[in-house]
Amino acid sequence: MSGPVVVIGFILLVPSFLGMLLGILMLFLTGAASTQTSISSERDIRARLVAQDIPEPIISEVIAGKTVGNAELMSLNSRQQSAIHAAQLSASAQKVGAGAATVIAGGLCLFVILASFLGGLIGWLLVMRKRVLQCARQCRRSGLVVMKREVDSRKWTTL
Repeated sequence: MSGPVVVIGFILLVPSFLGMLLGILMLFLTGAASTQTSISSERDIRARLVAQDIPEPIISEVIAGKTVGNAELMSLNSRQQSAIHAAQLSASAQKVGAGAATVIAGGLCLFVILASFLGGLIGWLLVMRKRVLQCARQCRRSGLVVMKREVDSRKWTTL
């Protein structure tokens, strides 16, 4: 293949390699951000419940995602009960939101990695001067017979 084709191959190969590295880095950062968001939301919920003078065993149940029993709720006043319900709803919503964001960001990272890999593969083929795209010539050179049907005579002939 000619020199300009090799240059185009390098133009595809270098950004594709950088894109794969960036995609992998983004994938790890997405996982770290998801973990950090989870820890931050637990601290926030704990602080709100401590401010309402709710006992520590109940706070631990709420943060663990367990349901608080009716006997425990009845021992609290209505302000504390509503704070517990709000904290349970907030914890559930934050888990769902963080999970959806992680899935979307992780999917985007995987798309970047895959697209960069395919671009790099094409660039590598061009840099290595492979003749993948010229199959008709290669097939004839390698001894494979390509058949075509002639419409008029209804015969099969080799090219």
